[in-house]
Amino acid sequence: AADGRGGGIPAAPALPAAPGRGSGAAGRRGQRGGRCLDPSPARSPPGAAEPELVSMIVSHLKSQGLFDQFRRDCLADVDTKPAYQNLRQRVDNFVCNHLATHTWSPHLNKNQLRNNIRQQVLKSGMLESGIDRIISQVVDPKINHTFRPQVEKAVHEFLATLNHKEEAGPSTAPSEEKTDASVAVQDAKLVKYFG
Repeated sequence: AADGRGGGIPAAPALPAAPGRGSGAAGRRGQRGGRCLDPSPARSPPGAAEPELVSMIVSHLKSQGLFDQFRRDCLADVDTKPAYQNLRQRVDNFVCNHLATHTWSPHLNKNQLRNNIRQQVLKSGMLESGIDRIISQVVDPKINHTFRPQVEKAVHEFLATLNHKEEAGPSTAPSEEKTDASVAVQDAKLVKYFG
């Protein structure tokens, strides 16, 4: 989701319930920073995360260079995959056929010709289908075994430091209720982020 792809990433499995959750008011809601954490559908859908927290997590992942590492890993593999080689060949053939219909002259407007070819390639739909195949051959195999464990580890570390900072500050709620609420919020945010 962070990279803009909406549809191709499979949903993460549901996270197991944290110990102590699910019984009494402490499992359903708690206090954090003066705000009530109520996951009822009337306020927010189940598993919804606070946009500020998601933004902070994404910024943290970016600052750790995780997305750059994923990009490098994928780009290192892309030119060896049949989907990329097939798409490249199709685009090359399309461009050659298009150029064959034009007679070269010194007065030919190369920028206009280039833009015309680009528009024709985009209209053909070959890029969309070819890129989907490339993603399925390059990115999808890495999601569960490479990317998700690294992202989950970084998110857990970030949330642990965030919780440590919160625990260092003054608390108005009993500590057990605050811990249950923090775990509930973390689980909901992780489900939202990965699901």
